[in-house]
Amino acid sequence: MSSMDHAYYKRSHTQRAQIIKLVREDRLSNLPIDILYHILSFLDATDVTRTSALGKNWRNIWSSVPSLKFDFDVFLVQMPYLQLNYCECLSKFWVFFFRTFFMREASQVTQLRISCHYFDVQQFHLLVGLFATQNVKELQFEARFTVDDYPFSLPLSESLSELRQYYDGSVKKQFPTAFGNLKSLRLVAVYFNDAKISEKLFTDCGVLENLSLEYCRMQMLEVLNISAPNLKKFTFFNMRRDIFNPHLFHGRLNLHTPNLVNFCYNGPVICWEFSNTSSVNHAMIEVSYETYNVLREPKLAAMISALSCAKALSLPSLVPLYLSRARRGSRCHLPNARSLRLCMLYAERYLEGLINLLKLTPNLEILSMEFTWGFEENWKSRDEDVACLSYHLKEVQITGSCYFVFPMEFVKFLLQNAKVLENIQISLEEQELDPKKFYELGTVKLASKRVALSVTSISASGTRKCFSLNLGNF
Repeated sequence: MSSMDHAYYKRSHTQRAQIIKLVREDRLSNLPIDILYHILSFLDATDVTRTSALGKNWRNIWSSVPSLKFDFDVFLVQMPYLQLNYCECLSKFWVFFFRTFFMREASQVTQLRISCHYFDVQQFHLLVGLFATQNVKELQFEARFTVDDYPFSLPLSESLSELRQYYDGSVKKQFPTAFGNLKSLRLVAVYFNDAKISEKLFTDCGVLENLSLEYCRMQMLEVLNISAPNLKKFTFFNMRRDIFNPHLFHGRLNLHTPNLVNFCYNGPVICWEFSNTSSVNHAMIEVSYETYNVLREPKLAAMISALSCAKALSLPSLVPLYLSRARRGSRCHLPNARSLRLCMLYAERYLEGLINLLKLTPNLEILSMEFTWGFEENWKSRDEDVACLSYHLKEVQITGSCYFVFPMEFVKFLLQNAKVLENIQISLEEQELDPKKFYELGTVKLASKRVALSVTSISASGTRKCFSLNLGNF
């Protein structure tokens, strides 16, 4: 063997030894514990507990992971070799859930996510105390089926009640019934089947900061009370998860949330009452599942008037439609609104309602409109005395889909009447950009000499074309 071959063999041997050393080295176990916790937070609890078989260094890590996820579908897939029927598997799932909690009393579960086929407010009430003992701060419950599709709701409630009584006696502690240190709660498709529990469920949320109720069945409730002095964000999707389950809440919503900052509602027109809305910064309302007869009722104006302190508002197209036909006595006043976002239709009655809405927001500075549909009408621009246009409105954003006719006359209306307007941003989706049709704006008598126009066209392939005009120089 030549000296060159010997050197190559020696170097290759050294490299192979280094590779073997790296393979044998348990680099995952040497990661900082916080990074291991973060990795394990993406796994289901059944997989997290199995890590105890990886080695002695992993034996107790599962019992201190602060974020746990229990998914019944994952559990159901992993259990067929035990030859259990559905009810037996469901019972095993909740036994596993309880044991996982009580075998790790020394450590706290700060984030908990539970996904199952069915869940109602009675079962949730049985488990509230358990979450308080573990100092849970973020909690999410998600159900996938409704009570009509799920015949095991009663056995599930009985099973949870028996487990609760068993563990109450085994650990010899009294579970509290309040939320404890819970700061974030998200309930998805939970069935509020007990009016007495539901009306009092959210009346003692001492430190709750984020509450989200999505697609929950609340047709049995006449009143929903929420008392949370520290609540900052409340999301209420009072909607149908599918067209076959229109079990929406049509009762009265009472909110005692003096520190509420963000409020989001999507659903039918309902009655609500806020004890204090002075802290509300952003409010988004999307009214759905309505008819014209309902729109004529004053409830819609009352819903918006209750949020008159909000500085940023997002409203549906039904509001301009309502204001175009409503009587003066039923209109709302929004003196604190600085930013307004609207989903619009380009039609004469909507534009007249929009002008009425601008008159009700005298301090508006930013107007954002998304035109989803439209057609040519005889509506023409005109001079109009609108307070926000004369003194405050500086920026306008217009977004349009491929199904709408561009509201050129309304752009002219803004240019004629907005005296401090600085910028109009137009975004056209899946439309060809033709700068020539915007040149006619240069013939408009401008109320503001500083206004600039920028137009962006986005094709279906994602190609962007832009151009800008300084209308003050025309």
